[in-house]
Amino acid sequence: MLHAATVPVLRWLLLAGGLVGATVMMSGEHHATTHRLRLHAVDEPDAVYLSAFRAGDVSMRIDTDHPSNITITVRADVSDGCRWLGTETLVPIDATTFAYDYSEEVVSCREGATPTRMTPRTGIVTVED
Repeated sequence: MLHAATVPVLRWLLLAGGLVGATVMMSGEHHATTHRLRLHAVDEPDAVYLSAFRAGDVSMRIDTDHPSNITITVRADVSDGCRWLGTETLVPIDATTFAYDYSEEVVSCREGATPTRMTPRTGIVTVED
């Protein structure tokens, strides 16, 4: 199931602890070069996506001659009192286009905390240069 936590925009700005870290896993990196990747996906109003694309395009080393799956994970403490794990999966369609899926899960919550509502997110990622 594809999800994103829905939190008012102000809460997004008040992430308790901020984005803690991101991990990128790629398989089969042959002759990778740096490219700019652009996400094309609909954002639900007031939704929080733990995404590498949260500030726009992402520069990443990929091999466009041998595209492979890319998995990006981001962990964060959100103002709902819970720690979340966001996972972005990019699956090659062709040398310059990936199918995009975003999913997330609650890792833990403080006592008495209620996780926010989840919402789906899918799209396309294109290699811009």
